[in-house]
Amino acid sequence: CAMVRTMSRLNAQITSLEVAELLGIDRATVNRRARAGELPVTAKLPGKTGAFLFDSTAIEQHARRITALAEGGDAA
Repeated sequence: CAMVRTMSRLNAQITSLEVAELLGIDRATVNRRARAGELPVTAKLPGKTGAFLFDSTAIEQHARRITALAEGGDAA
């Protein structure tokens, strides 16, 4: 599916912008979902506006689950 692109950096930490591009959503939506616990965050940089960092493999797995659900498949 076009929604799931393979990241070249396996197990790398990626930014909200990279997650947004991978999932096809806005960066603000990524940040909202991260704050709500809907996306697996590996780190948050210091400060009130510190960036979230994500594990590329975990995000790809999350994207595959979303794609499976959207296609009527099993999310497991």
